[in-house]
Amino acid sequence: MKQLFLYRLLKHSPRAFVVVSLFIVFYSIVFLKKMDMLFFPYNNMYSIDFTKSNKATTYAMKMNGKLIRITHKPYWKKDFLETSLYGYCKYINHDRNVFLDDYLNQKCPNEQLRNILLGRLTAGKTAAMNWPQWYVQFAGYTVPAGATIELWQYNFSYESGVALLTDSSSIYKNILP
Repeated sequence: MKQLFLYRLLKHSPRAFVVVSLFIVFYSIVFLKKMDMLFFPYNNMYSIDFTKSNKATTYAMKMNGKLIRITHKPYWKKDFLETSLYGYCKYINHDRNVFLDDYLNQKCPNEQLRNILLGRLTAGKTAAMNWPQWYVQFAGYTVPAGATIELWQYNFSYESGVALLTDSSSIYKNILP
């Protein structure tokens, strides 16, 4: 008993023991409700076995037919631009629904309450429509009036040490006012 972490923590710092105990109880409740990703969104990032699949997908944005280049940006900005583009394209491919839409549709039968929660907990579909223009500006480009913004999905197959483009398609197109 004296070797247990929580027992030693209690003896060393009662406040830390209370904090850790509350975290364990709260996380256990959240885990039982199947919302465990709430605290650790990256906790399965190393559990995916990439050796079993030789297919990959990436996304790009074009304005007036020209690629929005982000590789020359500092690492933090390039990483932010890549991950946010990936997330937005997944949003587009999922019929403009976020995880919370699916979760509330499954867990909350009251449509009025569902709409209230979605309205207060998500940015909404109107705000999401402005995201591509924000992205282009954040990447350092000026967006002229009447510009055409497109999102492209590229599918690759990795064979014999070479990535081969197998398919590309435009998944979103908007002409700005």
